[in-house]
Amino acid sequence: MELFCHEHVAPGASSGPVRACRDEVLTRGSRVCRNLLSSERPSIKPGTEPTDEQRYVRPILTGWMLQVCEDQKCEEEVFPLAAHYLDRYMSQNAVRRCRLQLLGCVCMFLASKLRECVPLSAAKLCVYTDHTVSVPEILRWEVLLVSCLDWDLAAVLPSDFLETLLQTLPLRAEDRAPVRRHTLSYMALSSTELNFSLFAPSAVACSCLTAAVVRLDVLNESVPDDLLRRLRDVLDTDMAPLRSCFSALEKVIDQMLPAPSEL
Repeated sequence: MELFCHEHVAPGASSGPVRACRDEVLTRGSRVCRNLLSSERPSIKPGTEPTDEQRYVRPILTGWMLQVCEDQKCEEEVFPLAAHYLDRYMSQNAVRRCRLQLLGCVCMFLASKLRECVPLSAAKLCVYTDHTVSVPEILRWEVLLVSCLDWDLAAVLPSDFLETLLQTLPLRAEDRAPVRRHTLSYMALSSTELNFSLFAPSAVACSCLTAAVVRLDVLNESVPDDLLRRLRDVLDTDMAPLRSCFSALEKVIDQMLPAPSEL
């Protein structure tokens, strides 16, 4: 059996990392979705009391991390995975505020190794801190981080469910790209908010996709409850967490983002 490489490089495109195309064999298979559901977990265990750093400093830190990832044109999964590492570490360990930016760098450094074809370099991350963080510190804290996380790094993210859920919606071909783009933006936005760390990734995925479809108005049945119910049936999960997550997301979107036509 031959193996085929299906990366697509646009003619005349500038040199840069080549992204692999989506594999419909995987996204259409129910086995993959079942495995994701069995492996997913919230970033923070329900009932865990947030620390002061998580309440007050985390929004500033994650906002900076998102800007770095966007500036470096990282894959969409890098920032949410970095935020996942950040929440898991901070929920278990006290971090001095003077070390939070270093921790953010290490989380992005590690997440890019798992989800980016060309990982971020430690030297480049130091530049974004105005050299208040050094390369040896990043490398030393990388070992500390993976040890504290018990080397359990391959976390399930909301974006892992996106293609499977998208294929279940009767979207026109020209609407799929805008819906995907807005959904990924909402997923990144949810990663900047601590409250969403308590929800399972599948609930965040359903909420973000529903918000994108409703706000872009690309389906006649753009009633949130109907869409959430349809996605709930695909994942065979409970409706209550989806409603709660979607309600929280709507509030955040209204506060922080312009209308979809302005994005």
